[in-house]
Amino acid sequence: MDAQRRQDLWAIAVENYQAARLPAQRGWHNVSVACSYYGVFTAMWVALGDPPRRQWSHGGILQHFFPGQWRQSQTPLDRTITNAIRSLYNARLKAHYNAVRLTATDSAESLTTARQILQLIATALGLPQGGITP
Repeated sequence: MDAQRRQDLWAIAVENYQAARLPAQRGWHNVSVACSYYGVFTAMWVALGDPPRRQWSHGGILQHFFPGQWRQSQTPLDRTITNAIRSLYNARLKAHYNAVRLTATDSAESLTTARQILQLIATALGLPQGGITP
């Protein structure tokens, strides 16, 4: 992945995180959770680089991200982080495929997870953290 592509993807990840905040404030929790998830998905893409095949699948990106080989220390992510990402993914599935009305708590948890993951990746890769503060 070239530097421009990385910069563009990072901007998209941050944009999705910022976009998740607005619908949460309006009570549109399903939309908020979906935007939080896609912020995390895109940030993981930045961390991992372009996929080994044509595109990242949701399960595939998690499988490659969790071992932490994209980090300097190359240690697996803490279980609380992986569980938070899985919970965010499952909430997004509920919102999109199960027609479950999500709550303010779901939005808040999703935003917290997204912020933590974006900050983790930004710190590890030296990316700008503007726009991902609470």
